[in-house]
Parts: sequence; C-alpha cells; structure tokens
Amino acid sequence: MKVSIQWLNKYVDLSDIGEERIAEALPMIGLEVEDVLKAGLVPLQNVVIGQILEFVPHANSNHLSVCKVDVGDGVIRQIVCGAKNFKQNDVVPVALPGATLPGDFTISETVMRGEVSQGMMCSARELGLGADHSGLLILTGKGFKLGTPINDCFPPADTVFDISITANRGDCLSHLGVARDLAAYFNRELKMPVPENIFARERPSGNASNEFLKVSIETPDCALYNAWTIRGVKVAPSPEWMQRDLLAVGLRPINNIVDITNWVMMELGSPLHAFDAAQIGGNEIHIRKASEGEKIKLLDGKDYVLSAEHCVIADAQKAMVVAGVMGGENSGVTDATTDVVLEAAWFDPASVRKTSRKLALSSDSSTRFTRDVDPTFVAVAGTRAAQLIVELAGGTVAGTPISLGDWPRADRMIEISGDYVRERCGYDVEDAEILDIFKRLRFAVTIEGDKWQVLVPAFRPDVDRPIDLVEEFVRIYGTTTIPSGAIDSPVLPALDAKTARFVAKANDLLVGQGFSECVHYTLRDEAELKKCFGETIAAALALANPLTSEQSHIRPSLLPGLLDALKLNLAAHNEPRRLFETGHVFRPDKSGALRELVSVAFVALAEPTTRNWKSREKIDFYFAKKLAFDLAARAGITEQRLLVEAVAAGTSPLWQPGHAAVANDRAKAVSIEMGLISPKLALDWDIEANVIAGELLFTSDTFKLADKVTKFKAFSTFPPVSRDLALVVDQSVSEGFVADRLKATATKATAKQFAVEKINCFDVYQGKGLPEGKKSLAFEIVFRSENKTLTDDEVNKVFAKIQLDIERNIKCTIRK
Repeated sequence: MKVSIQWLNKYVDLSDIGEERIAEALPMIGLEVEDVLKAGLVPLQNVVIGQILEFVPHANSNHLSVCKVDVGDGVIRQIVCGAKNFKQNDVVPVALPGATLPGDFTISETVMRGEVSQGMMCSARELGLGADHSGLLILTGKGFKLGTPINDCFPPADTVFDISITANRGDCLSHLGVARDLAAYFNRELKMPVPENIFARERPSGNASNEFLKVSIETPDCALYNAWTIRGVKVAPSPEWMQRDLLAVGLRPINNIVDITNWVMMELGSPLHAFDAAQIGGNEIHIRKASEGEKIKLLDGKDYVLSAEHCVIADAQKAMVVAGVMGGENSGVTDATTDVVLEAAWFDPASVRKTSRKLALSSDSSTRFTRDVDPTFVAVAGTRAAQLIVELAGGTVAGTPISLGDWPRADRMIEISGDYVRERCGYDVEDAEILDIFKRLRFAVTIEGDKWQVLVPAFRPDVDRPIDLVEEFVRIYGTTTIPSGAIDSPVLPALDAKTARFVAKANDLLVGQGFSECVHYTLRDEAELKKCFGETIAAALALANPLTSEQSHIRPSLLPGLLDALKLNLAAHNEPRRLFETGHVFRPDKSGALRELVSVAFVALAEPTTRNWKSREKIDFYFAKKLAFDLAARAGITEQRLLVEAVAAGTSPLWQPGHAAVANDRAKAVSIEMGLISPKLALDWDIEANVIAGELLFTSDTFKLADKVTKFKAFSTFPPVSRDLALVVDQSVSEGFVADRLKATATKATAKQFAVEKINCFDVYQGKGLPEGKKSLAFEIVFRSENKTLTDDEVNKVFAKIQLDIERNIKCTIRK
C-alpha cells in the first residue's frame, strides 16, 4: 500500500512533522515501512519554460524536426526533436545543456544527423511528472512566463511511503485509515473529507430498483449492494491533481470516471466499479453464482473460465464482472460512454479470496475485499464517488440510488476497565490517559461506575475482545514510553536439557570428522516422501492445510534435506562434501499414531573431496557404521546393545541392498540406518557419485540413559583365555543377531564366575562343504577374570555349556 504525504495532509496536518519522524512512527503503530519513495517533480537545474517559434523537418531524417526555441533569455536555440504532438508557438519544458533529468540523464549540446541540438524538450515522464511519453508536455495556455524554472510551475515532489499492511488491518488500505492512526498517534485532529454530510452512516433502505435499473442479490456472497445511475457524463482525462495523486501511489490514470473510482478507493478503502450503462443488457444487474464453464474476458485482456463457486455481477444475458476481483472488458467505461452505473458493494472475504486464488488473479479490489471492507462505509464511498463524477464529468444522478441487502456487521460494544488495562500492561497509567487514547482512535466510551462500555467502529473488525483494546492502547501510548523495570524470570540453561547435551556432543563429534552442519525446513514435498519412504508414510505425514505444494508434508528423515544441500554444493563446486544435521522428524508407529523423534543424520561422498598428491581412501559402509555407533554411544547406547541387520532388497527405496544396514536396541529407544544411499535415488538428486550416509532416530526415553555418570572400573591384570566357535546358520541370519545371542548365552553360562570380555566374528564362509543356503560364522570368545588366572578346566566347562545352549537358542549347528 503506497501512501502519499501530500494526500495524507488532506485529513491530518503533518506539515510540521518531518518525513523521517513519520517513517519512524508508522512501524511503532504496526504499519511497517518497506520503502520511502519520491513522486512528482524533484528539484531540477537548467530546466525552464520555452516556446517553439518555428520548426522544419530534419533534412537527414524522416521522423525528426529542427525547432527554433525561445527560453526568454534573448537567445534563440536550435533543438532537434522526435515528438510529433506540438505545433508552432506551443509552450513546453526545455532542458538546457548541463541539466540532469531523473535517472541521472545529463543534457549536453550535441549533433544529431548533422544538425546541432542545444538542449532537449521534455515529455511528462522525462521530468517525473507522469507516465506519458507519447510526446512533449504541452503547457500552452497555462500562463507560464518564458524562462521560468520548471520547479516554480509545479508542486514540489511528494514523499510516498510503501507500507506493508498486515492481514488484520484492512482499515489501513486507504489514506483515511492511515491518517486516522497517525492522527491518534500524534494527537492531531482528523479532518474527514468534505462534504461532511455524506459521512452520516445509514443502513440500506432496501430499494432494489428505479426506473433505469433493476438489481437482485442471488447469493449470500454479497451482503450489500448499492448502485447509482448517472446520465450525461463526459468521459475525458481527469484533473491534474487527481492524476498526480494516482501516479504517486502507483496507479495509472485512465479517464475521469475510472480515475474517480480508483481515487475514492485509495482515499476511503472501499472498492468501486463503474459500468457503461449502455452495455448492461436488459438494464438488469444480478449478483449470482457463475454457471459451470461460464467464460468472461476481464480488463487484463485474458479469457477466464468460471465455475459455480465464483460470484459474478451479471446483466440479463452475461457475466460482466468477477465480483470483488476484476471487471469485464466489454462492460467498462470508454470514451463513447455517456451514462454510467456506479457500483459499491460488500462481498464475503472468504469468497473473494477463494476466487482470487483459483483464477490466480489479484487486484487492488480483491486485496481490500479479502481484508474485510467496512460495510457501513460502502454507501459513503459510493456517494463520495457519485458527487465527484457529477463535479468532474458532468451529468446528473438519475432516479433514486439503489440500496439492497444489509450490513453483515456493525459497531460492537466491549466492556473493559482501567484496572484491566493496567493489570495487563504491568505499569500504572491514569484512566484519563487511557480514555483519551480510545477517543483518539475513534472508540466511543460510556462510563458506568468502574466499568467502561467501549463502542468499537465497524472499520476495526480485528478489535473484538478486551485484550485487543489493551493492545490498541499500548500501540498508541507507545512501547518506548513503557517504564523500565527488572524482570524476574528464572530459566534453565539450554545445556541442562539432556537432549541439548546430546546434540552438542553429536555436533562436536561430526565437526571433528570434517562435517559441516546444515539446517533445513521441517516441511517437505509429497512426491519426495513417496519416492524415498513409500505411500504409507507419505499419507501419514500429510498436512491438512499446506501453504504450498512443495511443503505439504512433515519430514520423516533429515537425509533428503542433506541430499539437497550436497547437490547444491556439487553444482556450485563448493568445498563442503560432508554434511550433517540434527533436528526433529516424525514417523508413524504400528497403530498409525505419529511419533516425534530426535534425529542425527550425515551424508558424505564416498570418493575423496579434494585433489592431493597423496589421495585418501574411499569411505564405505564401515565408515558409516563406525560413525553411527560412536554417535549412539554419546546417547548412552553401547555397541553391545545394538542388533544389526542388512537391508534386504525391496525393503527401503532409500538404501542400496547389500551395502546398508539397520540397527536397533532391545528397548527400541534408538534406530540406526547406515550405509550406501541407493545410486538410482542419488541420480534423482543429480548426484552421480556414491553417497555414504547414516541416520539415528532417538525416542525421548533414550536420553535418560545418557544422563548416567560414567565411573572408572579397574581393568584386570590377569591374562585372557579365548575359544573359537564356528556355527552354521541360514544365509539370511545376520552376524549381529548370532553375536548377540552368543553373548547372552556365554554370559549366562559363566554364572558370573568370570567375564565374557569380547565376542568377535573373525570369519564368514559359504560354499563347498556346506549345505545350500547355509553359511559358517566363526567367533572368538574371550574370557577373563578380575582376580585370578583362569584354568583350562574352568573355561572348558563353560565353553561346553555354551555349545549345548547355543543350539537350543538359535537354529544352528556347530561346525566341527
């Protein structure tokens, strides 16, 4: 929303307040200033009023003219000009050599196709006075004296604030709305636009027709409709002051009728539309739903196909306007128009918002309707525009203005007290000061004992609770005037949280291994989830109301985001090729309920990342396993507690079967996935190299284990004793599973007489000598006592029991 200071001064006197002070005040009252612009004529040197005494065609050009120009200093100058819209003795602005025009364009004496040109005659756009560049700015008949500086002939440049209006402050999408807030903030009088009598708000009369027009409302999307028929208008350019105002706020002047509707919208915030009365079939207007497949060509020159959910303004035969969004091309005002129908209405914000999104069409009108236009001001805006049309375009209002429907909302009463305001603010302030600010905000207050009945006008639909009134008071009172005081708010340092301590340890470990940290959005794309995790997980993680199609699901893993970053680095030839992230992910459990998990994930290119005279070895699955297990240890999960299984074909699109594994502990407190990312999937990210990755998923219970204090335990000084055991198992049985069962069996067999120090798989064999589908796993079992040297008899008894029990615990045979 662009707001002109010169325009604002019509409603509140800010002439003694500098633009810097206003720019500081606007954000303090909730109106963020995105930019400060200049509109109109900036100070220009060596640009004066001149007169074209004579001109002849250029001898070496078929589109240039050679002109003799008098600028009042007694010297007749020759200027070559390409414009065609002037005639002899026309008065025009002339930029003399040395002048610098907007855009840092400096004028100098030059030669154009053999003819000397001693300056330049200017168009409106070249001076910053408008958008017209079709010819020279003709000033004939204005009474300007030759040689007068151009800045003495036009108002000074205007300052324009480009303001970001939040969704709840639709009342500030107008100059009057912004002026109202500034008047309250600076405690200045608000001057309502003249004539005052048109601002008496009255409910609709229920009049649905006159002798020139009939109107019917056939959909609840339109709660209120007003129409004026104005006959005998003359369509022409609008006055200079109106064009200047519109140009300052970024609107292109079209003609006096259209310009008036736009000007009143920017003044009062209520959108209007003017029809050519001759184009209204049957002299009927119907506010209805569009027919399915109904077509309309709008003012942007494009054809649109409508559906039954769209609201339109139609005549007896066709749709003329998409209600609240944009008018039709064939029903608008043209130079041939003599009679107009002026429309002022209130459309349901949700309906306009849905139509605007469906048609991918946004306009100044739709922006205001979707922010909830003040319904009590609709007829006021229409009356204001009708009076301006009669004043500036001639004509008369024919018949009785049509007024149909009713206000969907009006002023509301809110009860509050001074004590309530003080309690919520946390500081003392006098009742009189609170009441004065409410008055400045145009809130009427009735005092009943210690209770106040505050009447909030309809133009503030966002104020509907007592706490909103407190916010309004603080906004105008000023946050900078709040007294300072000590705040007693004890908090726990972040490092005291068990999860935070683990994350810090994980970060230290990964950074020490050469990884760079990444942070990504929690929301991901649906197609990505289906590709990496399958339809079931994707369906479980879909958002009910996503903002964009690219962010429609919450993430089940950090790995896709890391692949995005790796792809970007590779494409940009950036150095970081080892990346990690910590964060929260979401996965459904067996019942379908979502679980929020703490995740640590990492990715790295398998190949060396730098070119050196001595190359480093490629990393592989075992690198990922070692790093993942080291991370698990930081959470209190030791390697002995983890059961490792290879990723089987068809079980996970993310991992390459035979080169990746998953690991879980018995308590299901941690789940680890590690190994080689599927090369086929990596190619979808345009990554042609092998990617080694890992991800650890922790439940909230995990970190209770990490909180245990590690204590020193003296190591044994006595020698170990080892035994080898070979077991024949099915090829599908993992080494981790067998090692875990063997550890439990051996520990039970020792009966705590001595310790099972280590179980190590040192050989895997399959082939000749073994049945088909079988493999042999050879383990070394190491025993040690803390207080003596073990004898062969002690170890052999335990080893015999292990051999007996292991065959019962798992399906295996001992290989002799």
